[in-house]
Amino acid sequence: MTHTDTDTVDLRGLISMVRRQGRLIVLSVAILVGLALLYLFNATPIYTSSALIYVDPSKKDLLATEQFSSISGSAENSKIESEVEILRSNRVIFETMDRLQLIKSAEFGPSLSRIDQIKIALGIDVPSPVDPNVLVATTSQRLTNAVQIRRKGLTYLISVSAESASPQTAADIANTMADVYISQQVAAKTEAALASRDVLQAQINTAKTQLSQSEASFNTFITDNLARLEAEVGTERFSALQDQFTQARDGTLQTQARIQSAQEALEGGNWTRIIATLSDDALSALDRQRQQIERRLNGTQQGSDTEINLRAGLLQIQTQMEQQAEQVVASLQQTLNTGQDALNELQGALRSEVMQGDLSPETLASIFELQQEADIAQRQYSTLLSRLRDIEAQALVQVADSRIVSEAIPPSYPSAPNKKLILAVALVAAIGIGLGLAFLNEYFVGGVTSLSQLRNLIAGPVVGVLPKITLTDTQLSVADLVPDEPMSLFSEAVRRTRAHIDQSLKGTDASSSVIMVTSANPAEGKSSLSLSLARTYAAAGKRVLLIDADLRKPSQHKQIGFKPDEGFLEYLKDPSEKMGAERSFYVADPKSQTGIILGRGQADIPTDQLLQTEAFSSLLQSARQSMDIVIIDTPPILPVVDARYIAPLVDAIVLTVRYAETSQSDVREAFTQIDAAKNKDTPILTTLNADENKASSSGYYYAYN
Repeated sequence: MTHTDTDTVDLRGLISMVRRQGRLIVLSVAILVGLALLYLFNATPIYTSSALIYVDPSKKDLLATEQFSSISGSAENSKIESEVEILRSNRVIFETMDRLQLIKSAEFGPSLSRIDQIKIALGIDVPSPVDPNVLVATTSQRLTNAVQIRRKGLTYLISVSAESASPQTAADIANTMADVYISQQVAAKTEAALASRDVLQAQINTAKTQLSQSEASFNTFITDNLARLEAEVGTERFSALQDQFTQARDGTLQTQARIQSAQEALEGGNWTRIIATLSDDALSALDRQRQQIERRLNGTQQGSDTEINLRAGLLQIQTQMEQQAEQVVASLQQTLNTGQDALNELQGALRSEVMQGDLSPETLASIFELQQEADIAQRQYSTLLSRLRDIEAQALVQVADSRIVSEAIPPSYPSAPNKKLILAVALVAAIGIGLGLAFLNEYFVGGVTSLSQLRNLIAGPVVGVLPKITLTDTQLSVADLVPDEPMSLFSEAVRRTRAHIDQSLKGTDASSSVIMVTSANPAEGKSSLSLSLARTYAAAGKRVLLIDADLRKPSQHKQIGFKPDEGFLEYLKDPSEKMGAERSFYVADPKSQTGIILGRGQADIPTDQLLQTEAFSSLLQSARQSMDIVIIDTPPILPVVDARYIAPLVDAIVLTVRYAETSQSDVREAFTQIDAAKNKDTPILTTLNADENKASSSGYYYAYN
């Protein structure tokens, strides 16, 4: 056989494999495509809508006349990526949920599980999910899964895509998320500015206090050192200002004392002290009226109308006195304020006069120190106040660093499922899976379907292929073709098998040969092959004996159409009588010169014990002496152990494998068992029976093996 022939056989085998496994392939394709169609039929269409946001990495300040951007490329990329993560943050998700009320929607809100739906269908009460934290977490997780935030390449653009069963909802989610993000960005900048304002305001208050303290320190220095300053300045104006300042200060102190005393008397209700402190005529007149009413009350009957009227008048007079006293105190407070202003003016005049005078170095040093502290406090206060006004203005005119450049619109077509793509992928995957399953079934799991496959399974030679034959009404067995149609494909295949057996036995010195025919499982054609080989040897002029040693289920009597009164099983049970005409299990083949030892019925005892008896050994020894060829039809190897005890007694073993039915694992196991049971030099020859490929051939048959 040439290399070209091998290639041709492999190609034909591949095509045959596809044809044989066509049902499995078509079934796989039908199932997967059907599942894809079922998915597409039940799948909810998903719509995707996207909004586009542009992020400006430079900071914007509307109050600045010029904008400078010195940010590096790596910093720009970091900023864009940071904005992407901000868009994905829970803060944006939660505000989007709140604006769109997604927690109440059927799509994103809480829903019942399949188990709960089944319970409801069965009438079982199901507790509703009322935990707010669970509701929010469930909705936010679903919204997060439905939204995709990604940067467009290395640009400053960020795409916000949302998926939903509703086109409008998808667009609303994308637009709302973009708007929430920008609103939060502006709010964050405004909050930062206001926080800075609050910090500056605290610093301004401190600076203002320091400024007031520095001014007060300067005035206190002048007030406390009037005598020394007068001596150093030595001007008449300074002396006059000093006298005026002293008088104004004394008047201010007296007014403060009167106001404090009047307020304490008012709080205690001491009208005598109030009258003495304020010295007001109207207040004195009202006090006289009050005293008069009190004297009248002393002689009035308690609870009488007169008493009630007098007490009402007394209350009215006291109210008028309180109001008048408060007016007088307010007038004194105004006088105090006026005096304080005059005192401040006099202090300023004294400061000016002092600064123009010829002062001693010590005094100048002290005054210079106080002035410097006042100037520093003034500049600091002015700077902070100016910065506060700038920040307040910025807080009012903040703008986002990002803007929406393309709003999301409701899509017209769903983005998922992609029907064409799913069907195409399902079809391709189904074909691939179907071919893969067919390959596995053909070469690893299923039956043997080619000689090359059979050779890969076993270590022994494969001697032939027997075609599948359809029997006619007049044929009892395919073995009838050997004598009836000697030029048929089947007859030629049997002769080729016989030739391989003869070649394997060529080196033996025995005058006769014992051949065992078996199979891995029942119904693989071993009995038909046994009879066919026997008839082929008989046609070649050999003295042949065929023994039906399948004691469990004999079938050779059916092959030749004869039912004996007793079978080989009965003989092995009771071999006391000699074989003779009166024992009907030994017959001549009606279509050849073959002698056949038949079986009759199924065994009711373990048959392996009978095959180990002296009767069987003696029978086989006698057959060797009187016959050229002895063929033993044994039980299948895997179901029973009988063949293992016959294997050591034979010269050659023929293992028949049924095409596409005997599993590969069974073939391996059967070969392993028979190989372990036989003698070392006994060959095992394997045939492939009922080959459907060879059954279609016609015409004169040439050997192809």
